[in-house]
Amino acid sequence: MIKLEKPNDIPQILQDKQREWTDHLLTLVSKYGSYKDIPEKEKASALSHYRHKDITTPLFASSHEKCAFCEGSPKDSGNIEVEHFYPKSIYHDKTFDWDNFLPSCRKCNDSKSNHDVGDEPILNPYDDDFDPSQHFEFVLARMKGKTEIARSTIDVCGLKSRLYDPYSKLIKVFCEYEQTLEEALEELNEKDTNRKRINQIRRISDSIDRIESLMKPTEKYSYFCSYIIQSSEVYNEAKKVLSLEFQQVS
Repeated sequence: MIKLEKPNDIPQILQDKQREWTDHLLTLVSKYGSYKDIPEKEKASALSHYRHKDITTPLFASSHEKCAFCEGSPKDSGNIEVEHFYPKSIYHDKTFDWDNFLPSCRKCNDSKSNHDVGDEPILNPYDDDFDPSQHFEFVLARMKGKTEIARSTIDVCGLKSRLYDPYSKLIKVFCEYEQTLEEALEELNEKDTNRKRINQIRRISDSIDRIESLMKPTEKYSYFCSYIIQSSEVYNEAKKVLSLEFQQVS
């Protein structure tokens, strides 16, 4: 999970239709006595509006087309859907609220289901003060919560074991990159001319760029990658070597 920013501009279609759509849904709830008792056909019709492309396009773009909770891509964790942070089955008046929408993969969405975040809060990556480093840590491929709300988020979204496989694959990729970087650092000490050192420094820089590409917000599971990379002694040593070399050149 990474910090996300939702566009400040509410989609025009929501500005124009939110009140109308909300009133219609509330009328149905009143007519049939409860949300769950609305006939499925009428309910589906009333709810369909929040899936309009003018809503989903900017929403999904705000998470780099990834799930806001697990950072999985659609092909890995099911189609991206509009998730209601405050569940629409409980908070009917928030069904068409832009601030209540999150992009979520089907697995996280199904796991969260109608969990009442008003009663038992979980983390929202769009919150202004959200900082993943304050809430999550990793032991090998296991995500752990550092705070109670983080542990609740992991449990509610079903993240305890579901991410073992993708995280394990990323650890393998990183270990291969790290080994290449470590060998490049060892070879640097063997270069006996300035030109050879410059060429080797360039190789180290290229290796770091490849490693750091895993941390880009557009990449899936980027926070996990950031955590393991920034915890790497080899990576940090390479960054220090590069900094010293550039200082000498300048």
